[in-house]
Amino acid sequence: MRQFSRTKGSLIRAFSRISLGFTLVELLVVIAIIGILIALLLPAVQAAREAARRSQCSNNFRQVGLALHNYHGVHNVFPPATYHTQKSRCSYTVTYYGYSWSVFILPYFEQGANYEAFDFETFYNLGASTNLDASGRSIPLYICPSDNQRDELVGCTAAINRPGRDPDEDIGRTNMDAVADSIDWTCDTSWPKLDADGILYNYSKTRISDITDGTSHTLIVGEITGGEPGSFQGHNFVTWNLSDTALGINGPFSRPGGGTWAYREAGFSSFHSGGGCHFLFADGSAHFVNEDIDQRMLTALTTRSGGETDATAE
Repeated sequence: MRQFSRTKGSLIRAFSRISLGFTLVELLVVIAIIGILIALLLPAVQAAREAARRSQCSNNFRQVGLALHNYHGVHNVFPPATYHTQKSRCSYTVTYYGYSWSVFILPYFEQGANYEAFDFETFYNLGASTNLDASGRSIPLYICPSDNQRDELVGCTAAINRPGRDPDEDIGRTNMDAVADSIDWTCDTSWPKLDADGILYNYSKTRISDITDGTSHTLIVGEITGGEPGSFQGHNFVTWNLSDTALGINGPFSRPGGGTWAYREAGFSSFHSGGGCHFLFADGSAHFVNEDIDQRMLTALTTRSGGETDATAE
């Protein structure tokens, strides 16, 4: 019995010396392991989020493609990229109101109320209060979720009234431009021309039958970027959102290309990983086109009737 009592007492003393918590070294090891796991998981989480944003952007382009085809089904012609002409510019002889393709297709993707808010009997430049309200709205379908400008309004020098809190907040931004020309969408480095070789250009009236290169081989809308958040620089959905492909993808005047944003030369670009941007083809399909695409191929994809029917996207 005494031996048992001594053994029992030894066990009690031994257990009492056992620590019920972590030592400092053990705690540091656990923290280090957790930190390593987080470091390993974070890029995967970011990649998954970007993949989701890229998928959403591609879906936006497909929705725009459906709206363009619905417009064509009703009017038997694609909408013009813009109505922007003036007597003193490039020998134009008609009055301009300035509205763009992305305004004309609003009723074809459940934005009829925004479309009806515009007064098409007057200029786009916010001279009327109805146009002030309509132009100052953000259209979610035209915004890329990977662009951190998001729904920031952009400046418009022709704006008479300004709906934003900042003097440069004028018109709703867009990440989509019409693919107007393979060389230059302007007639004088400033104003949009009437004889571009793409599908959507100034006063264009392109039918599907006019796209002899094939709708699956011809671009119609592409992705663009503006400046950094707070710059209020970028293209707007109301007017002048058309570009050419002369500077390729993520060119030197775009922010993704390392440049300072410039309206005329900005070109097609995106902040998506992988180096490239989305394009909508005339058949309604959306594809991510790599920035390393051969310029001759990009030119062939731009022209509606250039005879390059073997041109395909990546």
